[in-house]
Amino acid sequence: MLFVEHYRSTEWYVSNRPITASKIRSADTTNQADLPNISLQPMSADLVQSTVKSIKRIPFAKIGFTLSLLVSVGSGAFLGRIIPINALDWGGLMTGRKPEEVLIEGLGRKLEQPYQVLVMGVDRVLDAPAGSPESFNGRSDSMLLIRLDPALRSVKILSIPRDTQVPIPDYGVTKINAANVYGGAELAQEVVSEKLNGVQIDRYVRVDTQGLAALVDALGGIEVNVPKRMKYEDKTQKLKIDLYAGMQTLNGEQAEGFSRFRYDEEGDIGRIGRQQVVVKAIKAKIANPSVVLHLSDLLSAMQSHVDSDLSFDELTAIATFVMTLKPDQIQTSSLQGRPSARDEFRFSYWIASPDDVDQAISNVFTTK
Repeated sequence: MLFVEHYRSTEWYVSNRPITASKIRSADTTNQADLPNISLQPMSADLVQSTVKSIKRIPFAKIGFTLSLLVSVGSGAFLGRIIPINALDWGGLMTGRKPEEVLIEGLGRKLEQPYQVLVMGVDRVLDAPAGSPESFNGRSDSMLLIRLDPALRSVKILSIPRDTQVPIPDYGVTKINAANVYGGAELAQEVVSEKLNGVQIDRYVRVDTQGLAALVDALGGIEVNVPKRMKYEDKTQKLKIDLYAGMQTLNGEQAEGFSRFRYDEEGDIGRIGRQQVVVKAIKAKIANPSVVLHLSDLLSAMQSHVDSDLSFDELTAIATFVMTLKPDQIQTSSLQGRPSARDEFRFSYWIASPDDVDQAISNVFTTK
């Protein structure tokens, strides 16, 4: 498999934190000592063939949906980080071949057990070099807990409002978006897990705020219906939002502003809804068959904007799994709660009660 063989010549971008159970099987059992932090077992030849056949029957729009899910949450860009873009002959790779055949060549892994991945969109750290570890230590502007469950054949995505009130060790009660600043991805995972009654979080993906803009620009813009006038400027974050109502093509900077706007009566909850609108628009754009011809450009555009401890084997297992799902097998929900009263606390918070947390966990971990 081209991608796997090439990847073995590069550095592993993974953490030392082990997965507690064997979650992936591989069709390739060679050089297993080189594989990081996971226990691999051979997939049967029949299972490999059936997986490949099922993927070959998938319409390209669905492959585009899979790409959009991976790229929009950062995993696709992670592929760009671990495989040097210029080292692959993309023109030769595509010559005379269908897009789904190219994708299949890089797959061949099977997700065995449920995975929880925390995805964070983080504010840019202005004085840090792009792509450096320090550049990802901003506040998490958005937080998604994604559960992939192969037994139930489902992906469930929980949005966690950035202003959710939580206790953080050594820092007291504050907003959940501060955890990434105080202790990076590891502390953010711990705080989210604690808030959600101790749920296990296996891996993380962090995308800086410029990553969305880079992706949208690489796609040539996205079509979005802006519901109302949006105007706001934050010189500290170099964020300028100046949009008029109506259906229009947004460039990267405009799409970033649209998805981050939260300065109205809807606040953070409205912002979460707008983020979902942007993701749907990206899905629609990536569903175009011509996009796969520019896949290297997409990955190259985002490679300095993503940080993750997903390994290549984990990424391909997730891609193989998601690609075979139906749209109704991917569900989204939000952590419910209430905004704090004006004089209730020194700062404004999103207050999620124990009942709200229980309902969120039920939405993500339900067996139905």
